[in-house]
Amino acid sequence: MKIQKEDIISVIVTIILLAVWFITLLIYNYPLISVLILWIGMIILSIVYFYIYKKKNRDMRIFKIRFLVSAVPIYPVLIYYVYSISIGDGLPGELRFIPFFIIFVMLILNASVVYYYDKKKS
Repeated sequence: MKIQKEDIISVIVTIILLAVWFITLLIYNYPLISVLILWIGMIILSIVYFYIYKKKNRDMRIFKIRFLVSAVPIYPVLIYYVYSISIGDGLPGELRFIPFFIIFVMLILNASVVYYYDKKKS
């Protein structure tokens, strides 16, 4: 599997979404709005990425593995984050920035899957 333009574009869009999340967090100081913008953007990005994979006849197994590798550890943390903000007692000041680390872990996990399949093919 070679790295395609859509792989690079998805990383760039993810970083842009992360920047929008951070800016809205600083402007509004309300983490729930910021994380919902980030989460909805990531869901839309995943759906668009799915259709691009299908259109270009890329290996859907790799897409599924990339999604599972990043979604399984990350979505429970995001659910806890949203729960703590909306229903729980809130988060301490430092934990407002958890999505920043979550997204970078997701990018690293996705990159490792792409790297593994690239090395496996060659």
